[in-house]
Amino acid sequence: MQLALPRLPAAVAAGLLALAPVRAQALELDVTGGSMPGVLAIDAHPEAWPFDLMLVLPSGNTGPTPLAWIDPFDPRVLDVGIDLLDAMWVGLTGVDGHFRVNLPLVLLPSLVDTPLYVQAVNAYFAPNLTFHRVSNPNVVRFAPAAAFRDRLVASIEERAFATVLRRPDRRWMVCGGGRGLLLAQVAHQTTEIYDPWTDGFTYGPPMTVQRSLHTMTQLPGGRWLLAGGVGFNNDPQDSCEIYDPALDTFTACASMLSPRMGHTATLLPNGKVLVTGGLVALTVQPTQLSAVRDATNLTELYDPATDTWTAGPNLTTPRAAHAAVARPDGKVLLAGGISWDPVIIVGWLPAVRRSCDLYDPVANTMASAPMMANSRSMLEPLHLGNDRWLFAGGIGALTLTNLGTPTATAEIYDAAANTWTSVGSLATARGNHQAWALGNGTFLVAGGANGTILGPTPLATTEVFSPATNSFSAGPPLTNARAGAASLRTPQGQVQLFGGATAGGSITRSTEWYYF
Repeated sequence: MQLALPRLPAAVAAGLLALAPVRAQALELDVTGGSMPGVLAIDAHPEAWPFDLMLVLPSGNTGPTPLAWIDPFDPRVLDVGIDLLDAMWVGLTGVDGHFRVNLPLVLLPSLVDTPLYVQAVNAYFAPNLTFHRVSNPNVVRFAPAAAFRDRLVASIEERAFATVLRRPDRRWMVCGGGRGLLLAQVAHQTTEIYDPWTDGFTYGPPMTVQRSLHTMTQLPGGRWLLAGGVGFNNDPQDSCEIYDPALDTFTACASMLSPRMGHTATLLPNGKVLVTGGLVALTVQPTQLSAVRDATNLTELYDPATDTWTAGPNLTTPRAAHAAVARPDGKVLLAGGISWDPVIIVGWLPAVRRSCDLYDPVANTMASAPMMANSRSMLEPLHLGNDRWLFAGGIGALTLTNLGTPTATAEIYDAAANTWTSVGSLATARGNHQAWALGNGTFLVAGGANGTILGPTPLATTEVFSPATNSFSAGPPLTNARAGAASLRTPQGQVQLFGGATAGGSITRSTEWYYF
């Protein structure tokens, strides 16, 4: 096979050969996009110097293609085919060592779900065409923009309240979560790895114990701390473990001082992890609401350098399923949560807080912070930029006669001013939902559940928040109702949703993608 490319002068080729050994850094290929209409962005990098010849090969299949077809002395194999060789991109790297291609896409229904496999090679002539470095393979799949897409790619196990992390091998891993019913889940010990190249799941390394409703925090250096959550018997646990991406293993580490689920875990500027509140037990007698009394005000700190936990300052009130915001100044806001109040006659009554605490890692103190306008729990704050976070929805009421109904109210926390500002309400009250930035100055709130804590109704609706108007408008529907789903912004630029509870409360194996 011959490629019609110009030859370099012999002196230049000889110079490249002489310098080639200094190029020890791996050639990386990033591919993002796939939304129609949209832009397919390809970036091959880094070269040791600018103006090197780069070839980016697209293909509709995964090859393999022996490089010996071009250079008889090259034993390597490309991971892409040569069916689209006439569409190959050829050019020189820029002054920053990057070779970039931005390809505008229009909506072509025939391309929906079609994979495009891509790989890059650095080429020179000595005197014949020779490849120096071969990049990682990459792949994108196409779908209509501003919509959700279910390609019928299911995980091996059904999972709700799982966590998900990116791996160094450009795949991502879903950890733990529960199967069965949302209110009667059984925690997994397994993990699953999604591979965008094969568009499927395989089992990953097992965790040391079963976990659902746990926290996962990336530590300095790239390892991950998984803490607490419910175990096999659906009881809160104190056990913790570390996932090491370099070894691709989970290893038990020091246990927390208290068992916890529904807690928060926040990485501090000093490298320690602050864990706050949660339920220390799941008491179900005389009613399921009895577990509210198990909410704690205890906090603790994990030091990964010494693998030890130490007690932190108490919260001003018990909190579970509350929210945590790591402020730019290093302090941590702890907001809302399910709690309880002591009452003389009946002993205690359930409550949802609008109060907030502020943790100072330098002084290691906890103090009251400005209150929210509304009580709320069971939501994740959405970072809006400019040190502001949106708190939209969540469980807003919990009494003996109101079994935990969600709220439609929303408000913004300004960390610089340490103030709350109410904004327009959601069209649908919801909790246990997902939310992310759309990249155009607006933000999407997706799924979740309304109903009550003991009788949740998963939702397929979404809403778009505009900071310009401080209001919500209808967004594109999910392909499946989901409450307690996990999500990840993929390297290809989409958001992938994993599992969660669907209509009827059963937990699903299905996944779907949002295309920007």
